[in-house]
Amino acid sequence: MAGGLTQDQQNLVHETEQLLHEARYDPYFAETMRSRGYNEESWAHGESLLEGLKSSGRAFEKAQSAKFKATNTVRKQRDQLWTHSSALAQSCVSLFQGQTDILNALGLHARRKDGNGISEISRPKKNSKIEQIVNWQRNLFEVALNHTEITPVLVANGFPVDLLEQDAASVEALARADYVQEQAKEASTQRRSERDTAYKKLRTWLRCAQRIAKLAKKERASGVRLEIG
Repeated sequence: MAGGLTQDQQNLVHETEQLLHEARYDPYFAETMRSRGYNEESWAHGESLLEGLKSSGRAFEKAQSAKFKATNTVRKQRDQLWTHSSALAQSCVSLFQGQTDILNALGLHARRKDGNGISEISRPKKNSKIEQIVNWQRNLFEVALNHTEITPVLVANGFPVDLLEQDAASVEALARADYVQEQAKEASTQRRSERDTAYKKLRTWLRCAQRIAKLAKKERASGVRLEIG
């Protein structure tokens, strides 16, 4: 998709450029069109619409690039942080097995729906919505850092405070990256809409001009003035 335009939009650009070229370099054609209302102002309007489509196409392409970049950043950060949070979660499950209150605080415990008291480990999946993952990880690392019964055990088992603080900061970085991604998605959608609107405006102008041009060329060939039927 060159220049942020679809194939149909690129074709329309080419058709418009051809017609404008004729109007600029074929005096007889230009004069015949002028007699039908297409003066310099008319062609300037067409050129403006053409540039509007090209410009909006470039803006969409730029917005798409920003969106892809933001998405890649989120995926990279999410994957790295998921590895860290999963390792911490698995260790907590082992270290605090059967300690319902602690597992609940860490977001790692849930009760079955039948209410029989049998617990199961519950946490978001890697492909869950970013908001769910961030909320779960934020709580996991916050509790791991600040719970008087949990933190000392984790520190003694390979999770020093500075590592937990780094991961907690990474959660906030992921939340910010996700916000940037959402903004980039919205911008891309807006630029696409603007491009498509510009395309419709140019298409309307061009089709009308082409109908008049067709008559002008027939008139040139026959020497008889024709009217739109």
